[in-house]
Amino acid sequence: MSNAKIEAQLAHYERIVRAAEQMTKQEQDELAEWEKENETENGEKGACDWPGWEAVVTRISH
Repeated sequence: MSNAKIEAQLAHYERIVRAAEQMTKQEQDELAEWEKENETENGEKGACDWPGWEAVVTRISH
């Protein structure tokens, strides 16, 4: 994997961590429900794949 791809992934995870610290109760509940339905034990899907992250990041960026 190239350094650029690694840096992009790290930046993505950093945004998720920052967003998680500022999630509303509703967002937390939505993530928890999504995880119950979509998270896999083999690691193919996890909390970082939740489609709601973009909306949370957008909300806290303003």
